[in-house]
Amino acid sequence: MSSPGVPAPAAEPPASFHGIAWGTPLADIKGMTVVETNGPAAYAKVTGLAPRIAEVAVTEVVYAFCNDLFAGAMATFQGKDRLEAIRAVVAKRYGQPVTPGETAENVGWPLGDVMIMLEYDAPIGVGVLSYLHAPTFLPCKGVGEQTPPAAIPQTAAPGTPPMAP
Repeated sequence: MSSPGVPAPAAEPPASFHGIAWGTPLADIKGMTVVETNGPAAYAKVTGLAPRIAEVAVTEVVYAFCNDLFAGAMATFQGKDRLEAIRAVVAKRYGQPVTPGETAENVGWPLGDVMIMLEYDAPIGVGVLSYLHAPTFLPCKGVGEQTPPAAIPQTAAPGTPPMAP
């Protein structure tokens, strides 16, 4: 229990996500199927398992690899009810999040070299829980970032590549 104005002790950063340790080679993970590559970055999904965060069903979980080493994961979900359930799961394990912006719907847990982010886009009812192991991901940071997000037309569908100027 912490006193007002005194931060609670920081939780230990997670050493893994879904039992896969940061830095594990892609080739060593059974049932992983690469769905996209972009230079040294690769994105994969586990086949044959229903995607979940603890007991909360999610739309999908995508695993990120940098130079073939496990560096992060992104779980996409729909609905405010799942947002609250996922926030409760992560907060129970790692404590209360920090709120970097003006909305409590976008929060984070900076835990040593791991950053956990929970973001929710209320108008479309879709959210993402991301785990990122910074030292492993760093060599791939910025890969594929050619056009600043502000330059992409708002009418573009999610996942639509930016148009050249």
